[in-house]
Amino acid sequence: MGLFNICEMVNGTATSPPSERSTRSTSTIEAFENLHIEKVNSLKQLLGRAPGRGEIFFLWTLNSFNAFTFITYVIKYFGTIRQLTFSTYSINERILTSLVRWYDKGAIENIYICISDSIRSRVPKVNDQLQAFASTRNIEIGYAWNHSKVTLIRTDEHFFVIAGSGNFSENALNEQYIFLNDERIYKFFDDCIRNRSDSRE
Repeated sequence: MGLFNICEMVNGTATSPPSERSTRSTSTIEAFENLHIEKVNSLKQLLGRAPGRGEIFFLWTLNSFNAFTFITYVIKYFGTIRQLTFSTYSINERILTSLVRWYDKGAIENIYICISDSIRSRVPKVNDQLQAFASTRNIEIGYAWNHSKVTLIRTDEHFFVIAGSGNFSENALNEQYIFLNDERIYKFFDDCIRNRSDSRE
């Protein structure tokens, strides 16, 4: 066995080089995104098409997709998201990283997230990532005593609203969603999400 420096192990520098860790991390996210494309396909098959103006779809899914799937679906079939606003109880690391990658590619221009303030103590690592991403991008975070789950997606021509039981996580089981396209309802929920958070950072 070769010699090593115990200080390097304690500081975490005796592991694989940063470039290797970064490559491995990127490939993991890319694998997740490729897997998520299948979820987008299952959503497309279920929907047939997105709701037109004034239309509303009622959905029930069994471990098929989650709240994040609707975002990738809209990007794929409607192009750039001008404004993404959502309210959720939780978000996991892979979905947050994938969301920011879409932002960095220019597929999402602005993001506002209202999330449960319990994330600070429940998953501080994810909260730290949220703050780090928000400090260098056009992403705003609002904290609230929150259990609502609403996603608002504005494109050049559409005002999509997705409301349902699914979080921004990967443990979707029996979930229900309402998917609609209406500017008035979009604005109603936008006001609810933005103006009812307890604190912003």
